[in-house]
Amino acid sequence: MTNTELLARDTAHLIHPLHDARAQQTARVWVRGTGATLTDADGKEYIDGLSGLWNVLVGHGRRELAEAAATQAQVLAYASGYTGSSNQPAIELAEQLAKITYPSINRFFFTSGGGEATESSIKMARAYWKLKGQPNKTKVISRIEGYHGVTMAAMSATGLSAYWPLFEPRVPGFVHIPSPYPYRYENPAGTSQGIAAANELEQAILREGPETVAMFIAEPVQGAGGVIVPQDDYFSRIRDICTEYDVLLVADEVITGFGRTGTLFALDHWGIEPDIVQFAKAITSGYFPFGGGDSQDETLNAVSWPMRF
Repeated sequence: MTNTELLARDTAHLIHPLHDARAQQTARVWVRGTGATLTDADGKEYIDGLSGLWNVLVGHGRRELAEAAATQAQVLAYASGYTGSSNQPAIELAEQLAKITYPSINRFFFTSGGGEATESSIKMARAYWKLKGQPNKTKVISRIEGYHGVTMAAMSATGLSAYWPLFEPRVPGFVHIPSPYPYRYENPAGTSQGIAAANELEQAILREGPETVAMFIAEPVQGAGGVIVPQDDYFSRIRDICTEYDVLLVADEVITGFGRTGTLFALDHWGIEPDIVQFAKAITSGYFPFGGGDSQDETLNAVSWPMRF
């Protein structure tokens, strides 16, 4: 069928993420992918310059990935991962991740994607502080122009206001600070831009009260907000602030993880270890929906028994 014919069927029955009926009238219907190119229903080829949605790192049409998925589905397509049940591929993946992530991070919680990974990080942080005897530490600080997903709590952490209006009110307890945007952030005279931008976190913690702040979540390189690379002194100061005020540092590596920036995980560029890392996208190169989060042993040990994700 032609692109126009398929779009008519699409319009009749599908609702899309960020749905816009007018934009959908001129959309492309993709029927094939090979390497870095996509082919639409009319046979026209396009370069996939965004790598899908920042996720198809190894390219389209990788036969070995399709064959591996088919082989596993024939052996065991699904098994519950609830307590009392596990499976060998999940165990092997967790072992492999423990070898390549930050040295202090060794255990993993798997999800269906990045938004769910954000939700799980928020739940982990709140549970952690409750079990540490600080139940008022529930607030989440994130950044303007940051993107962490569009499920309800994740959308509340996302600092892109275009995602909010139709779904207000957002979840309470979320605070946004300015981004360390090199072209936009105005730092005080005599202070480096990176340090000044990081100090915005300290100011927010003090305004809210350190006893109420559970976590700070940040993309090492902000993606959807503009591909914003921070200054070299930014994250070292962020790490010090989180440590000083007992705030968990959560690295959202959904876009930057698994080699996107030249290191396996992007905070490696600045020698920083977070308390929690969340990931998705590149871990499967988009060949099936998958994500997860990992945490330092100290954090996970506190919540492992009573946790109910």
